[in-house]
Amino acid sequence: MTRATGRETVEKCAVAAICVAALLLTATACGDDKGSGPTGDEPLTQKELSRSALDQGDVSGYEVTEVETVEGRTPKAGNKSCQPIVDAMFSDASAFDERAAARSIVEQTKGSRNPAAAYRLVLSGVESESAGEQEVTGLKKAIADCGSGFSTDASGISKKIRSVRPNKSSVGEEGVDFSLEYQSGRKVRYVVKRVDASLLTIAAETQFAHSFTSVPQKIVEAQTSKLERAVR
Repeated sequence: MTRATGRETVEKCAVAAICVAALLLTATACGDDKGSGPTGDEPLTQKELSRSALDQGDVSGYEVTEVETVEGRTPKAGNKSCQPIVDAMFSDASAFDERAAARSIVEQTKGSRNPAAAYRLVLSGVESESAGEQEVTGLKKAIADCGSGFSTDASGISKKIRSVRPNKSSVGEEGVDFSLEYQSGRKVRYVVKRVDASLLTIAAETQFAHSFTSVPQKIVEAQTSKLERAVR
């Protein structure tokens, strides 16, 4: 057995220390790599959002189709305090860094070509988890302040919202359920829910939009679960 000299021992220890340090730096770099996977406080990338949106087969009894998102500037509310409602109505246009994915969802019905109701789902990114919390809080306040209606303006075309009211639902503290009626009589119900640094928005309308229809809890739960898996 050959004994190492004091100098050899020091050199071996130095090499070992360098190797350990390199391993630690590599592990730390891997842990900090944003590309390795999303975290709750960071917005999902466009690819991650698209992958996290519901697809055909995710919700039994419903047909899910990918659709284009709305791009361009978000319409403006005539009353600034009502802007959070308009942002929710056009959540893909108001998404952080234009990160959004959209789906059309209809219930599968036998013997009828026209579904009784249709749903539009939008997943949109927000700048951070705290920004998402502020958006939900701001939306709740706007619904309370703008119940008697307001006007919106999109590219010079003005539309009148007759009324806005909150609905009782099981969406939880991180979300809001509300109904909105246009001056023309069109009725739409919305569910908005925050999941970490993302928002899911679902709009529900009947065939002719002459009456309100609720957003199925089944769809909300399926989308929430899929989105939560993407950031865990």
